[in-house]
Amino acid sequence: MLVILLLVTLLAVATAYQWKKCQKLPKGPTPLPVIGNFHQFIYHGLKLGSAVAVYHHFEKTYGKIFTLWMGPLPTVYIADYDVAHESHIKRANIFSKRFATGTMNYIRDGRGIIASNGEFWQEHRRFALTTLRNFGLGRNIMEEKIMEEYRYRIADYSKTHMKNGAIEVHAGTFFDLLVGSIINQLLISERFEQDDKEFDQIKTALAESLENFGIPDIFFPTALLDSPLMAWRQKKIFKPFDFVYDVSKRNIAKRVLAVESGDHVIEDGGNDFVDAYILKIQKDKRDGVNSTFDYETMAIDVFDLWQAGQETTSTTLSWAFSCLLNHPKVVKKLRAELMKLTGGNRSVGLNDRPDTPYLNAVCNEVQRIASILNINLFRQIEQDTVIAGQPLSAGTAVTTQMSMLHTDDAVFKNPTEFNPERFLENNNLEKTLIPFGIGKRSCLGESLARAELYLILGNLILNFDIEPVGSPPPIKTLNPFELLRRPPIYSIRFKPVKL
Repeated sequence: MLVILLLVTLLAVATAYQWKKCQKLPKGPTPLPVIGNFHQFIYHGLKLGSAVAVYHHFEKTYGKIFTLWMGPLPTVYIADYDVAHESHIKRANIFSKRFATGTMNYIRDGRGIIASNGEFWQEHRRFALTTLRNFGLGRNIMEEKIMEEYRYRIADYSKTHMKNGAIEVHAGTFFDLLVGSIINQLLISERFEQDDKEFDQIKTALAESLENFGIPDIFFPTALLDSPLMAWRQKKIFKPFDFVYDVSKRNIAKRVLAVESGDHVIEDGGNDFVDAYILKIQKDKRDGVNSTFDYETMAIDVFDLWQAGQETTSTTLSWAFSCLLNHPKVVKKLRAELMKLTGGNRSVGLNDRPDTPYLNAVCNEVQRIASILNINLFRQIEQDTVIAGQPLSAGTAVTTQMSMLHTDDAVFKNPTEFNPERFLENNNLEKTLIPFGIGKRSCLGESLARAELYLILGNLILNFDIEPVGSPPPIKTLNPFELLRRPPIYSIRFKPVKL
């Protein structure tokens, strides 16, 4: 009897807390104590088939700003660009703190570039931006590095994967190696090769983790996820992250040992991000600075930069060519623009952007269709505020839901259709496209990722006819409820264009 009374009391307290909290939040479906809206999310997910469709369902019922309770935690979703701009840019001081719990904070423990906050985040983000700009994010150097890897990868695959006059490859592997080598050269001056077992293990580990990384994992406390109670989840989610992090630590340890032994000499600011970081550690030590830069935080920063710089762009390129294989008329029109510009005598370069409106439109539409996150990373409100006339209490987790903005049929007519022309017909559409996020927390590698998409997509279409191996892949994600929207798995043939 005492147990029942205790449970009833706890339930009453939880209900009262939830009701009081709801008074300071945007509208949303009525939550239940403890489980919140998980039961409704699961029901509509089974019915509608994807997380994005579930969000749109709640948006139609409750408006462009709505609340969902993920268990005992209220989360607010913004599905309106003007509201996102007003809150995340004009009031960035309130909306810039990262909500970092659950899997997001595993390994990082408040460090790194993705999950940290405050002065630590500002200092490490600033260092990463400055350093990467010095080693490749400047316009001319960046193009050289991307095109060097592009030409190397094409030449390499031409030797090993030429079949009936075309390079025949698994699309995901091809783009993984190409993009992975670009970011790895910036970080540690190393290129991945086709037979690189460690790279294969990294990709396998990341794929396993991201495929098993569900939306609830964002919200569970890290301590709970790492406890024996959740051991059944640890192997699927945490162990792959452990492996990637261990690789990062091993590579750094190898470089540090080489520096200490004199086998690697750092001159003129170094050759890559790791060199620059070692110099920063040494300088802070000489100056007696109480520094947050050490070898452990270096491993976490490299871990963050590699994941963000490799997985996102490779995934976007895989989405791009799955779309193009299904739309040969787009390929034909795109090649005509590029051939007229270059005469087939040179590569497409970043300086060509003003003269390639159709390629720009294709890149925009690829990023809109890809919308690679089923759910965006969250911010945490620093103080009580109002958003679009609705209250928002301090501490609430908030996100601008990119996948909803990009599939809003009031903005993008027939949003599931791949149609680059929409960006030529309406010049205002591009401003509502936010594949790299919005505000202070937007992706620091945006310029590199945009350059990679433009140069790799443009030059592949200029240089090659593309053919599917078998039927064209469906333009449909493999995992509609996990964090990352994985593209379909397919192989592709790159057949050199005959001029």
